[in-house]
Amino acid sequence: MQQQQQSNNTVVVTAPPAAGGTVIIQQRLAPSNYLALAIFVTLCCNLLFGVIAIILSVLSSSDADDGDYEGARTKGKISMGISLAGIISTIIIVIIVVVVVVTAAKKAVDTINKYG
Repeated sequence: MQQQQQSNNTVVVTAPPAAGGTVIIQQRLAPSNYLALAIFVTLCCNLLFGVIAIILSVLSSSDADDGDYEGARTKGKISMGISLAGIISTIIIVIIVVVVVVTAAKKAVDTINKYG
């Protein structure tokens, strides 16, 4: 049997011509590239992490189009990890800012009550 892989992610397997020329077409699914998550992180959470995640997501799609499914899967997972890191870092920054603002406001109120 001969195997040929085309650029549109379709694998065509053909038998030798003497056997009747049977053709089996099998579609391979591309691994997830997590582009939607990367766009969400860019727009709602963290611009820096989001842009890097979008770039890796697009590279993942490009690898899948070229037939490199292992590279596409790796870049997709890295994109997801960077997106999650962006979400987590944004949550931590927001918590720190809230604590600092509340502490400063409490000190201001205590100062006003003490002197005034």
